[in-house]
Amino acid sequence: MFTSSQLRLRTYIAYSYHKDMEVVVIVVVFLCVALIFFSKLLLLRKRFRRLQLRLPPGPPRWPLVGNLPQLGPRPHRDLARFCSIYGPIVYLRLGNVDAITTDDPDVIREILLRQDDAFASRPRTSAAVHLAYGCGDVALAPVGPGWKRMRRICMEHLLTTRRLDSFAAQRAQEAQHLVGLVWARAQAREPINLREVLGAFSMNNVTRMLLGKQCFGSESSGPSEATEFMRMTHELFRLLGVIYLGDYLPFWRRFDPTGCERKMREVGEKVDEFHQKIIEERKKGEKDMGGYCKEEMDFVDVLLSLPGENGKDHMEDVEIKALMQDMIAAATDTSAVTNEWAMAQVIRSPQILRKVQEELDTVVGRDRMVAESDLAHLSYLRCVVRETFRMHPAGPFLIPTNRSSRLS
Repeated sequence: MFTSSQLRLRTYIAYSYHKDMEVVVIVVVFLCVALIFFSKLLLLRKRFRRLQLRLPPGPPRWPLVGNLPQLGPRPHRDLARFCSIYGPIVYLRLGNVDAITTDDPDVIREILLRQDDAFASRPRTSAAVHLAYGCGDVALAPVGPGWKRMRRICMEHLLTTRRLDSFAAQRAQEAQHLVGLVWARAQAREPINLREVLGAFSMNNVTRMLLGKQCFGSESSGPSEATEFMRMTHELFRLLGVIYLGDYLPFWRRFDPTGCERKMREVGEKVDEFHQKIIEERKKGEKDMGGYCKEEMDFVDVLLSLPGENGKDHMEDVEIKALMQDMIAAATDTSAVTNEWAMAQVIRSPQILRKVQEELDTVVGRDRMVAESDLAHLSYLRCVVRETFRMHPAGPFLIPTNRSSRLS
């Protein structure tokens, strides 16, 4: 028999033993978790060091934001300065995005030609999501089955030599209209806004192939609609070229203090309304006429006549609108800007202007307009165009690319 004091002592010892065991278990679990955590940390540190050894040199980086504060209002000049300081290939940390930039022709050739398959994909940026139908076009879409299908449609049905040659007469008419307009204003001694005139010329060429009608001119829907369409196109280009911080700092998108992403959504909705209106008009016209005339089909007619994916009778409207967007974006503002720079450089250099005029007089003469077939024989003029591309590219950056596979 145990006395009461002995029972109390045994109870206290048992309680202390269980309490000590709980403390031991907690300490062991904590040590195991700490060991696992520090092991992972060491592995990540070693991996990061190995990555650092393989990364090209670059400017020092700020915490969290990386090199973003070092990019000013002209980021292409900042990147060129980095390349001149750190070498032909420069590593940048833009927020939480790793980026490589280069200005070396050999490296660019390696990326765009020999390693094209590895660098063919595109990052999913806010501009591509809001302004390119959720990355559903060709120019801004990541590589995948959808991109390959859309690209095949462009190459096999829209951009074939036969299809482009079928619009040669319309292009000649627009060129003649441009020359006549410039001549009339010159005779009246009126100033000529080259950007306005060349922009209308480029837009008309594209819309006649794409929609079968002029955007500016006697066959257009009206000056107000054409001006609004041109304004939307310029705003679209501006937003596509903006370095939006939300693509590099995720928390920025939550607040959007500058309203940039909101503006992207607004412009995307307006452009979508314009494209949808065209598609609905064409569908209604097809029903009224009982089909398309194959000899007079423009790009939208061709797209509406193609079968859709997975056995559908027609392509989805969003696919057609995405391709329309690409065609307009690729050939309007870029062409007008390049032509304006070419004219500015030629006017500033009278000796070059004289050589161009002499070549035109020799090859074409003064009794007819320049035809597309003459371009192969105008070697000096082609050199002027190429030098314009080199000195004044329509955009300072190529479209960013993603590495989608291992490099060889």
